Amino acid sequence: MRAVFITAMPDCLLFNSWMRGDEDWAPEDVAAYFGDLVRANREGLRSLNSWSTDMQVTIESQSSLIVLRELSEDFVCCCVFETSTPLGMVRLHLKRLIEAIIADLPTYDVEQRPRGVRVMEFLHRYAPDPHAVIMRIALRTGIAASTLEKPETMTGEQVEVVESAAQQILGLSELSV
Repeated sequence: MRAVFITAMPDCLLFNSWMRGDEDWAPEDVAAYFGDLVRANREGLRSLNSWSTDMQVTIESQSSLIVLRELSEDFVCCCVFETSTPLGMVRLHLKRLIEAIIADLPTYDVEQRPRGVRVMEFLHRYAPDPHAVIMRIALRTGIAASTLEKPETMTGEQVEVVESAAQQILGLSELSV
């Protein structure tokens, strides 16, 4: 095993990590990118009506074997193995490791930010041309750009309109925010 990263969801923030001494990865970056990958995978599987709470992603590259596993709604585990490690050994080791990690995880209450804030953050992260997303939403909804720049001030009706526009822009039936 080369590394383990625990990511707090839905914000994809590093919760905890362990790396061998010879690795020089930035744990915060790894947590953010692989958290996003799990979220994208979840949405992709939902679009195929194949989503399951017991989901695992395995990535094989020339230098690493990476396994991503949802531990709960709030946490994702990313384990990095040597590429030469047999897959059966990885699964056995991962099963034991996941059981130990889950036993040590705290109950985690996600701070509920206003829905408008979460929708706008989602758009900034996933919309094509994120630098222009406020103008696109303003044009589609008729909501002033100054209001969209401070989404915590939006009314419930405005949030619904923005969310609908976001779904259209992203081609999604619902947003995971």
